[in-house]
Amino acid sequence: MLSSTVEHQDSMGNKEQIQAGEFQIMSAGTGMCHSEYNASSRDPLHLYQIWIIPERTGIEPRYDQRRFPDVKGRQFVLTPDVREGSLKVYQDMTLSRWVLSAGEKEQVAVDAGRRIWIQVVKGDVRVNGKTAGTSDAFAIWDNASLTIEAGSDAEVLLFDLPPV
Repeated sequence: MLSSTVEHQDSMGNKEQIQAGEFQIMSAGTGMCHSEYNASSRDPLHLYQIWIIPERTGIEPRYDQRRFPDVKGRQFVLTPDVREGSLKVYQDMTLSRWVLSAGEKEQVAVDAGRRIWIQVVKGDVRVNGKTAGTSDAFAIWDNASLTIEAGSDAEVLLFDLPPV
């Protein structure tokens, strides 16, 4: 959630509000009905809704949401092994949130064959020398490492995805 509040309701009995700064994961799995809508009649809603295809079918439906502490550097949000307090995802992928101060530079090692998607949530960044700003994104493959440099205070989401 980037701004405002979304309301989630589903057939498992969950009725929650997801506030700006929180992450939600939902797996419809073997079946459930759900809806999401702007909880405000006056404030515009801004969010990223990201679909990750699970590694297998028949997964039990589930719902979870969390606000992660605001920390500098890398923070795991989604992992298959709930690494460092992340939310569980049923796929060979990770989603990391990176918060960088202006001028800060980070090196990221990339395993062979992996696909990387970097979504710029806010600020200006350079990735391997290419510049992007808020709401821009990079699709990267066949790179052994990445250099992320913040041109201003910035936040990015880094998806480490399996080979196609």
